[in-house]
Amino acid sequence: MTSFLPNNTGWKGVPYALPHPRKTVHSIDDAMRRNRVLPPAQCRDNRAKLANLRHLIAAADREYREMSAELDRLNDIGRIWLVVELVHKTSLASLDLCAALMQASGLKAGDGARILADSTQTLSDGITGIGGLANGSVSAKEFARTAAQRAVTHYQPKTARAAFGKGNADLGLNTSASIDNIVNAQGTPAANARTAEAGVELVAGLIQRSADTLDAGTPGGHPTAKRVGAAAQIAKAISSYGRELDGAFNRRLETSGMLMASKANLQASLQRNMAKYRSKAAELEQLLEGCV
Repeated sequence: MTSFLPNNTGWKGVPYALPHPRKTVHSIDDAMRRNRVLPPAQCRDNRAKLANLRHLIAAADREYREMSAELDRLNDIGRIWLVVELVHKTSLASLDLCAALMQASGLKAGDGARILADSTQTLSDGITGIGGLANGSVSAKEFARTAAQRAVTHYQPKTARAAFGKGNADLGLNTSASIDNIVNAQGTPAANARTAEAGVELVAGLIQRSADTLDAGTPGGHPTAKRVGAAAQIAKAISSYGRELDGAFNRRLETSGMLMASKANLQASLQRNMAKYRSKAAELEQLLEGCV
């Protein structure tokens, strides 16, 4: 009698054996990676980055508004100082013209008015020069030349030779200042205006030197020479006043232009940075959309 043999053979006589386990390891991390699901920690990091970017955008916008307001405030202050400077220059020119007119008219108070005008101008130049030398707006050469001009103005010659020497010194200092004004003029029209002013002041200086020399060389003074010298002083004062007004307006325009250029550069820089920040924020928002 036969019996059934144990069924211990597999298909086609191959001994039965359990299938080998797959080498691929299944895990939650692998599934999240394949399905582009961000882990919670990374989601938190991206949210923090996005929040920081939003804070940075808000801070940059706030700083721009504050700096823009500050530049506008400085521009408004510049307008105020322009008015102050115009009043200042006009007051000094008025004193100078008044003194010259009184001397040309032969009034006895003319000499006192001249002393007052010269003293006021010297005080103004001293304060302006020292302040400009401290902040760098006035060079040492300009300060020394202005100091020399004021010293020459206050010198009272007693002889014709001394008066002639004073006239030469005044002509030399004024010519040096005129050359600098022409060289530093911005544009041909301004250079032509400075050249015309230099010509007027040179002729007026020559006339004043001759009149002062004649007056000092005449015992008791020469009334006609005094009037001629005062008339020359009027011409110089008018020319100087026009130059000072042009200088005040030019400084105002230069300052205003610099402020507006700074504001434009600030705005352009902010726009570039804000575009970069917003682009980065948009990328983070897209990444966060995949977070669960």
